[in-house]
Amino acid sequence: MSRCRSPRSARTTVLAALAVAVMAAACGGGDQPTDPGTTRPDTLDVFTPGNVFSPTSSEIRVGSSIRFRISESPDGRGHNVLFTGGVPGAPANVPVVKDTSVLRTFTRTGTFPYSCTVHPGMDGDVIVR
Repeated sequence: MSRCRSPRSARTTVLAALAVAVMAAACGGGDQPTDPGTTRPDTLDVFTPGNVFSPTSSEIRVGSSIRFRISESPDGRGHNVLFTGGVPGAPANVPVVKDTSVLRTFTRTGTFPYSCTVHPGMDGDVIVR
């Protein structure tokens, strides 16, 4: 003896199955790497609104990058990024530029302080773990 389901019961079952599928997809669905060591490197942005770096401190993983988004300063000049402190493995300095983006990749752990020598007191750092 077979039982027939009402159309309402079948619709509820289909909607429940669909909800489970959507939640599974939203939770990753298994196609993303689960080992943090296998995820791709990050790129973080540092802006120059006025005569400050924002954020002033950034934390990234080895192999990740900082994109310095350098705007024109209020005095009409640009900014530079001079890595200070002589930390081994610091990326190349950024010359005075404005209205451009410059990418720097960090390949070693450490804390890498930097300054804009055009505007004294304009400092920041990158912490690489």
